[in-house]
Amino acid sequence: MITMGDKMKIIDKSKFSDYNDVAARFGCGPVFPLSVTQGYQQGELIELESCLLIRHYCGFGYLSAVPTQQDSERIFELMKDAAKNGGKLILFAENEAVTKAFSQFDVCVEDRFFYEFAQEKANVTQLPDGFELTEINAQLLEKISGRIVPAFAWDSSESFLAKGKGFCVVHNEMPVAWAFSSAVCDSVIDIGIETCEGFRGKGLATAAAGKMVKYVLGVGKMPTWACHGGNAASQKTAERTGFKKVSQCKTIRYGA
Repeated sequence: MITMGDKMKIIDKSKFSDYNDVAARFGCGPVFPLSVTQGYQQGELIELESCLLIRHYCGFGYLSAVPTQQDSERIFELMKDAAKNGGKLILFAENEAVTKAFSQFDVCVEDRFFYEFAQEKANVTQLPDGFELTEINAQLLEKISGRIVPAFAWDSSESFLAKGKGFCVVHNEMPVAWAFSSAVCDSVIDIGIETCEGFRGKGLATAAAGKMVKYVLGVGKMPTWACHGGNAASQKTAERTGFKKVSQCKTIRYGA
């Protein structure tokens, strides 16, 4: 396991706000690094010789500059350590130079798409009979399971319920689709969604996402959306909800 030393230093949390301007400069999903520096969600800031790494609790990583060869090696070791310990460190690369810096390693490079809300109001989707849309509370939170869930982005249920928000579609007292704040900063809320297998294709996630958009606009923030470049279902749901693709970047993760 890699250890911190003179070449790699963890910034104390009391100093995180000093890096708000750095976090805001990221063009690909700045809400995630800002959620850390502004204190909404957990993460860490690691100072290297050539750049700063902002690492969100969910495993997303953002580099303030193109790393040197030595720093690239250090970051790759962090990626391997995270994978060995059941976690992840996925770097967001805004330019080819960052991608090239890691091309020498055993990594997988993929596309990620970013969306902004392109309407004044959220679309309203009618739910089928037998389904109900409700706010996520502590009881429902315990029943939600899947890949894109609040626990993906929040370190505890208490943190999510205090600083986040979410809505889910319930069927027979069980949540079957949901939309929630996967990242929160002063001005933006990123929306994460998922629908349980067997309930897809019914517009349930669109209904939950629309409710979430209405909430975000109501608190005076901007709703955003992002997804893997190969996730056609998420892309279609974003467009049906009223989002428009505005940019894309590469992501770099350990392994094939």
